[in-house]
Amino acid sequence: MKMNAEELDSEPTIYIHEGSELLSQLRDQLVLLPELKDLSPSCAIETADVGEPGITTPDEERKMRNILKYYRSIYLGDGNAAPAPARGVVCDLDVGDAKPVAQRSRSVAPHLSMKVYELIKKRLEKGLVEHSESSWASYIVIVLKKNGVDIRMCIDYRVVNMFIKLSNYPLPLIDDLLIGFESAMWFMSLDMASGFWAIRMTERAKLISAFVCPFGHFQWARMPFGLKNAPLV
Repeated sequence: MKMNAEELDSEPTIYIHEGSELLSQLRDQLVLLPELKDLSPSCAIETADVGEPGITTPDEERKMRNILKYYRSIYLGDGNAAPAPARGVVCDLDVGDAKPVAQRSRSVAPHLSMKVYELIKKRLEKGLVEHSESSWASYIVIVLKKNGVDIRMCIDYRVVNMFIKLSNYPLPLIDDLLIGFESAMWFMSLDMASGFWAIRMTERAKLISAFVCPFGHFQWARMPFGLKNAPLV
């Protein structure tokens, strides 16, 4: 379903200043689009720090580097980029019989339009978002950084979140996890980069996540911040 002219009739954009009390109150209900300085930073396995100096033998280091090279596609270098998609987990959203809500697009001040355009363009190029024909549409909120020039773009999901049913998933107990480590000899600590974006969206979740701005109607292909149940996934 494409949005008609009346639905796309722009209203004034909501602007929030970074560090304001209002932003802190709405933070859990807004999808903040983190900056993407580099769409695909590669990870230099050959120069990565591997092992402990004086403890790890050359043979052990070689074996560990070979393992890292084998899984090279899931590692990112320095920067905030889109991670490889996770396996065995997806984000699904259930709104029951709720009627889709299509909010109007909000206009963007001319001097900020190109900044918004670039934010959307990068995420389209990397496959984080895609064009949408959903009957759902949430509007964007512009957060002005403290310098008064740069922006962060958010999506206001407060209305959508009212309809999404809360998921109930039992988290494992820490003690049970520790028991599973008793027989292990090697341990590895990994920092998951942009973890939310590693989760694929189901088709119906994509439709519910749709948002609208002066540059079009879009939906998330990967899980964003701010949607109910996203932290639970």
